[in-house]
Amino acid sequence: MYQALYRKYRPKTLDDVYGQDVIVKIIKNSIQNNQINHAYLFAGPRGTGKTSIAKIFAKIINCENPVDCKPCGKCVSCTIENNSDIIEIDAASNNGVDEIRELRNKVNLLPAYGKYKVYIIDEVHMLTQGAFNALLKTLEEPPAHVIFILATTDPHKVLETILSRCQRLDFKKISNEAIVKNLTQIAEKEKIDIDINALNEIATLADGGMRDSVGMLDQARAYTEGKITIEDIHEINGTLTEKNLKELLENIIENQLDEILEKIDKYNEKGKNFVKLLEEFINFTRNIILFKEAPKYFKERTQNIQNYEEISNKISVKELFNIIEILNKYSFEMKNNNNSKLLFELSIIKIISEKSKNIVENEQKIQYIKPNSTENVKNPSKIVQNVEKTEKNVEKNIKIQTKNEQKNTFNEFSSIQEQKNQNQIVKKVNKKIISTIENIKKIRIDNTLAHFSKKEVRNIKPSLELLNDLLLDPDYSNSASMLLDGILKAASEENLIFVYKTKRLADLFNENLLDLEETIAKILNKKYNLIATYLDEWETIKKEFNNKLRPFIYKEEHFNLEDIFKEEESKDNIQTMFEDIIEYN
Repeated sequence: MYQALYRKYRPKTLDDVYGQDVIVKIIKNSIQNNQINHAYLFAGPRGTGKTSIAKIFAKIINCENPVDCKPCGKCVSCTIENNSDIIEIDAASNNGVDEIRELRNKVNLLPAYGKYKVYIIDEVHMLTQGAFNALLKTLEEPPAHVIFILATTDPHKVLETILSRCQRLDFKKISNEAIVKNLTQIAEKEKIDIDINALNEIATLADGGMRDSVGMLDQARAYTEGKITIEDIHEINGTLTEKNLKELLENIIENQLDEILEKIDKYNEKGKNFVKLLEEFINFTRNIILFKEAPKYFKERTQNIQNYEEISNKISVKELFNIIEILNKYSFEMKNNNNSKLLFELSIIKIISEKSKNIVENEQKIQYIKPNSTENVKNPSKIVQNVEKTEKNVEKNIKIQTKNEQKNTFNEFSSIQEQKNQNQIVKKVNKKIISTIENIKKIRIDNTLAHFSKKEVRNIKPSLELLNDLLLDPDYSNSASMLLDGILKAASEENLIFVYKTKRLADLFNENLLDLEETIAKILNKKYNLIATYLDEWETIKKEFNNKLRPFIYKEEHFNLEDIFKEEESKDNIQTMFEDIIEYN
């Protein structure tokens, strides 16, 4: 039967362990000085040697004739299969109180062959609270012949009372150099023909895990009949080559969104992993920054810099930082969302949108003055005057832009007469439909919370970024701006609740539901029933919902918004809302 490479080449002695020199030295000194602890906690990332070292450690201390901290391989403890003195427990599947009580009942039994009974509890953080408590007393004062080795990838989930009773050894991620060295030796023994660039890529993708890297090498051997290349590794793992990443970044620089979306469709057809792809893209962008800002450091650690040389002059460091910032925001969402392709598309759209927005803002803010060059040479003070004049123009443009932004977010504007006129319009609207809106509001809040879905909120929130693209569309700009100023707080499959800082803003939202629902349907490709409330009221509703102070019962809507809000009134309201209304705080 074929044996997987990661099992075949699992370390058999401490000298075979790669990348954990500090841990190995501590264990060797403990054995040689006869200072063996009664309990150890091995903490660190997966595939870094925790269980392997635990088994080697157990074998050495039970060996009758160890030589230089190596088992002799000849005594009973070394040669017997399924040594009953070394007990491995998987806490992921044996995490209850009963299993730990059974362990406590057996610890007093003397070892059958060696000096110690060694209990290796893997993924110990998955024990239940009761199981931890059951283990606590035994761990504190175990029999002299018992040693506990607890292994975990999440030490912060282990009780402090358990941690304080163990000698903790923190395993680190294994360096790429150590991984490549080990893979090279395995490839030579197994007669695997593999390119050095492919080995480096495996080490990078393994992210410090030796087991993962050996598993990838095994998979690559099965995939490729001839020599294993870096392209094969990317194909297996669903990632992109540096050349592909460079082309994708060039498309972003040139604002070629159509071409990018076509590429994403092709990646999806080939089964690319968009979470890994985004991480690779972040890393590629980071490497360009290093190439530009720390070329000596980067070149010493990178074999092929051609792709970075070709693209580094096409983009600024500031733009690269903006790209990384946006991608990082979407990275977390992608790991917790089923539709990673959609979020990857949104991240690219956001990058191009921000890029275009910055270009427009720069054009609006900066108005260069072209002074007479001859005059400047004769009179240097003219240059200073021109610079000061330019700065004043920039400040003026910024003030104009700020004023417009304040207008779009309902801030006060100067004309007292216009305020009075607008207040009359608002009162007229409220007088006609305020009682109806309150009824709609109650029904829709109850309906949303009756079928509340956290997943729906997580899925919708990233898509609301598309509202930014509608700000330049005269048909949707006012509605988009209004929606962006609110916060989506709750959602069901049919309803959305937005929350605003003041009651006035929430009322304005509810008075223009038709236009806002049309805008939401445009970006989400689905019709939702919207409603808004203000912050103080939402805190009360949230308290009622979380503490179950009142029932939230779903009721069918038996009203038609188009009958309630006449089309002309809706258009007038949404227009005045953004142009004339004062926000009352």
